[in-house]
Amino acid sequence: MTKFNDSLSIRGNVLKNRIVMLPMRTFSFNGDEGNFYGQEHIDHYTKAAKGGTGLIILEATDVSGVLTEENQWTKYCQNVLKTIAYNTKFYGAKVMMQLFCGGDKTVDINKIPKENIEKKQKEMLEAAIKSYKLGFDGVEYHFAHGFYLCKFLDSRENKRDDNFGGSLEKRIKILTDILAKIRENTGDNFIVGVRMGLYMPNNEEGIATAKLLEEKGVDFLDITFGMEEPANNVPSDFELSHIAYSGYIIKQNVNIPVIGVYHLRTPEEIEILLKNEYADLAGVGRGILADPDFTKHLSYKKDLKKCLGCNPCFWYEDHTKCPAHTIHNILNK
Repeated sequence: MTKFNDSLSIRGNVLKNRIVMLPMRTFSFNGDEGNFYGQEHIDHYTKAAKGGTGLIILEATDVSGVLTEENQWTKYCQNVLKTIAYNTKFYGAKVMMQLFCGGDKTVDINKIPKENIEKKQKEMLEAAIKSYKLGFDGVEYHFAHGFYLCKFLDSRENKRDDNFGGSLEKRIKILTDILAKIRENTGDNFIVGVRMGLYMPNNEEGIATAKLLEEKGVDFLDITFGMEEPANNVPSDFELSHIAYSGYIIKQNVNIPVIGVYHLRTPEEIEILLKNEYADLAGVGRGILADPDFTKHLSYKKDLKKCLGCNPCFWYEDHTKCPAHTIHNILNK
């Protein structure tokens, strides 16, 4: 039975435990000197690494601007990212960047000129190479939650009649076309993962997508949801969330590591996920936002600053108001 503190190797990178800090956007952070990234981000990720997290995946960084060193890729931002990579690895974590291709869910990918998609591929490639040069152990491409890349995977959304639409193999070419070049320009141990959903738009397509990504050389899968969140139709004996169940379905059909996610906020929930082999890794989002020492506290199941699941989450507006930081004693009664 897998335990949270068991190690795991991904492409030669040994993760010291099975806890993954998910790419949760720090909405209320301010960058420095007009840049997106700043000291708040350095402190945030350094604390998570110091708190024992095995793998840290940074919040979504848009590849747009990487070719011209603008947006999230200014020289200043790159220096911040380099510091984050150094600090987190100093404390024994592996660290990756999540690469994102735009947040406008209204975009019709069928109307995007082919040359624009090819430019996006160049940005996706360059962002991976830059991540490697900045000291990161790998990248995760965001093919989920109805955003740009997600639409290429979903056969309901992707009706293109060129090399980027039609068969499943063509629908994933936006990534698989550049995988070889990523490998050529990064080290042998550089990890390439994908965040995706099971419902693409159904279980069968999700499973087929996962299998093909594995076949093409993707190193791990981070399973959430695709264009929309699935209905809560899990078996009655499955003790975790419907999204965690999606990860379990994928895990049964691939051999590469799978990250299980969603509402994993307590030692008991993580224990259920790992001991039952529902996933290889436990993805923790708000739990680590609430308590950077989350992983350290798992070992003795106390002093955990439990996430209350506030709606809306204070991290969207003012993270300093997160109740886990202000009423620790109440949360642990």
